[in-house]
Amino acid sequence: MRTNTNRLVGLLGSPIAHSLSPAMHNAAMNHLDLDMHYMAFDVKGEKLVSALEGMASLGAVGTNITVPHKEGAFQWVDELAPSAEKAGAVNTVLFREGKNIGHNTDITGVREVLSRFRPDGKRAMVLGGGGAARGVVCALGEEGFSPIILTNRTLSRACSLKKDLLPLMGETEIEIIPWGAVPEGEIDILVNATSLGLEDNTWSGPFLEDILAAAGRGKVLDMVYCREGRTPLVAAASERGIPAVGGEEVLLFQGVAAFELFTGRKAPVEVMRNALVQRERN
Repeated sequence: MRTNTNRLVGLLGSPIAHSLSPAMHNAAMNHLDLDMHYMAFDVKGEKLVSALEGMASLGAVGTNITVPHKEGAFQWVDELAPSAEKAGAVNTVLFREGKNIGHNTDITGVREVLSRFRPDGKRAMVLGGGGAARGVVCALGEEGFSPIILTNRTLSRACSLKKDLLPLMGETEIEIIPWGAVPEGEIDILVNATSLGLEDNTWSGPFLEDILAAAGRGKVLDMVYCREGRTPLVAAASERGIPAVGGEEVLLFQGVAAFELFTGRKAPVEVMRNALVQRERN
């Protein structure tokens, strides 16, 4: 029975106002009549630790972690699930018996989308070097993509990602190219794991044109999503006839995995999907 003392589940990140996670998770919790409520909190970088400590002190069930905190949460938790240990990033924290356990459900979300999206080949390009990119690269490697061509505005972060992940990825090759460069030859899937397209973080016209030219016969996955319509990357790709999907599907399936960790219950996937669709329309 639901009460006025619902246990808290959170989302920590910045910016956060665009997030559809509260609608998705609360719809699922209401559907299953769980005594929980999901809330989003805008937390700047320097406040992450105090926010996590505050959530734990409030007796929260757990919290999701989004941009720009996934690597910071990785450093903070007491224990790491194998998914988070491999990725070097945490997007879900569980508070259990005085311990904080970090998971990475982004890998699950990306793998689910890849299994449905079905690129024709295995040559991938990933934009980004942060926590989201780490989950994407892990998922691509687990799905047999190689080489994975990586580019990031801060080269050292791309190099650190490669150094951390490559020993865990078998025969997967990771290549690094400078930001703004375009790989030779065509790529089968382009994944944007940066915040480009989110709020005021806009694409440069020439770079967008160049990478879409490289992805001309492949597919595009944008980890970013918009409340209204398509992201600039998805819109530009679709205008060129390139199959493209935004981050809503990744959001759904990583959310399904996180929901099951938070609640111990089977997630009502279609209820969560419908909540996302309704919020996007509103």
